[in-house]
Amino acid sequence: MNGREDSVDKARAGPEKAGVWTWVEDDLEVLGVAAELAHGLGGRVRAVTGTGKPERLAALGADRGYVVDGLDEYDAERWVTALTGCLGQERPAAVLLPAGAAGDDLAPRLAAALDAACVMDCAALRAQAGGLLVLRWAHDDRVQERWLAPPGLPLVAALRVGGRGTPPSRPRPMDVRRLPAPAASGRARLLKRLPADPGSVRLADAERIVAAGLGIGERELLGPVQELADLLGAALGASRPLADKGWVPFERQIGTTGQSVRPRLYLAIGISGAVQHTAGLKDVDTIIAINTDPSCPMMARAQLAVVGDAREVVPALVERLRAFRTERAPV
Repeated sequence: MNGREDSVDKARAGPEKAGVWTWVEDDLEVLGVAAELAHGLGGRVRAVTGTGKPERLAALGADRGYVVDGLDEYDAERWVTALTGCLGQERPAAVLLPAGAAGDDLAPRLAAALDAACVMDCAALRAQAGGLLVLRWAHDDRVQERWLAPPGLPLVAALRVGGRGTPPSRPRPMDVRRLPAPAASGRARLLKRLPADPGSVRLADAERIVAAGLGIGERELLGPVQELADLLGAALGASRPLADKGWVPFERQIGTTGQSVRPRLYLAIGISGAVQHTAGLKDVDTIIAINTDPSCPMMARAQLAVVGDAREVVPALVERLRAFRTERAPV
């Protein structure tokens, strides 16, 4: 086929639909959402990563993957430069980022660079005739707002992850382009990276969680439960009854009407394991349960189940962990 015939065919096919771009870190959920959104728009999926594992991108629906070498550590200005460099002159329909410390910082910077709309803490995105419908959490996650991005206006969205699991396989031919990391701008430099405070980190980002339920019996036991969490370097979570009673803030609630979490360690104290609660547990590595009822669902689900009263077990655990820390403390 000569060049003239090729141009005629492209003209008949019409302009290519705007694509959906995504920045992929360790979590692949956002790529699954991008693939679903692109399917609804009739566009293509472009995925940018710094992990150096492009085969995952093609397997989950990316029509093209960009691997930016040397971007392991988050640097806002370099990441924005890398993404805009991959985009080139393309005006995307949407750019999806995983919400979190990096994504929430990167999204508004990227939107400003692209002259795009920006919506944070999104729950879902859908393609419709009037543009892109965005659902985002609001009012302590008690309601969802509905936003509409009109056609032709690029949207940068920080998508809350942790509740969808691994996206379905949508294999594509491998199309990978490797790019070097952009040079540092010199306007800012990383001096030190501080570890996250388990007490203030979002539950969705916590690697360890100590969660209390109505089975703890009394509000006063929340003090020892919090100390246990502190000794384990864990975040404090709770079942809905404790949030309804006002014993813990709503953002500490786990379950269908609360947060979805996926920690490496989940210690459930006095939680029966009703489906409304366990629906919020996604891909937990290890579950430890403490309960007086050995036949409750949470005990059956746990890798380690302790039958006992939380008022006796929790103080004993706290005492043992204190002693362990003392034994391990440097002289």
